[in-house]
Amino acid sequence: MKKTTVLITLLALVLGSFAQNNFQLGLHFSPNIGWIKPTGDNITADGAKLGYSFGVITDFNITENYIFSTGAQLVNTGFAVTKPDVQQFTDNSGTKVSGYGKTTSEVRLKYVDVPLTLKLRTNEIGYMRYYGKVGFGVGVNYKAMADEEFTYTTGTTQGATISNEEEDYDDEINLFRAALIIGAGVEYNLSGNTSLIAGVTYNNGFTNIFSKDAYAADGNGNAISQTDGSEAKRTEAAKSINNMIVLNVGILF
Repeated sequence: MKKTTVLITLLALVLGSFAQNNFQLGLHFSPNIGWIKPTGDNITADGAKLGYSFGVITDFNITENYIFSTGAQLVNTGFAVTKPDVQQFTDNSGTKVSGYGKTTSEVRLKYVDVPLTLKLRTNEIGYMRYYGKVGFGVGVNYKAMADEEFTYTTGTTQGATISNEEEDYDDEINLFRAALIIGAGVEYNLSGNTSLIAGVTYNNGFTNIFSKDAYAADGNGNAISQTDGSEAKRTEAAKSINNMIVLNVGILF
């Protein structure tokens, strides 16, 4: 993390030395709140998670008031979710059997993300410029972890729970994430081309965050066996989108 921060800072300083009136470079650190919105019946959103992003801003001034804004950033976000699940356990006879129930997971995701937005900015009013922006973001997931708690609802272990921390969640998450970006904010001019930035962005994902289907579930959200009596299988669509509200704080120079 420290090496990445140093590299981003050095890149910003080097490119900033070549900045002209039609180009501005900057840095940002932006806290966020993330959650999911399931579209199926077998997955339940179970709360939001705090996260953050940081990286380089690059603004290309098409005109004084129209700017193509992009850059590169590392995004840390997450969500809490409850899904039907199946876990293996050893019964009193020493035989491994499947236990049905559900798992609540607090998921943490990390992305390399590139925003592609059009920023519409007012003329300077005092030392302030106000802006709105709209566009898209494309992210690549490079790490997914989860703290999980599984609750058995069948068999001799009914009601028992198993907790696991820092579980690898990569297989459950899609590699790519695309989102609609809508935001607004203000630029406060400090001197010359140097300005402070503050704003709020709504980052609305529109691609499925999950890479695997969900288990079939009963009315209480617990995994159930197949109608032919065989073990539960992932047969239900698990489509969900990941959204964020982001507080943008940065500097342009």
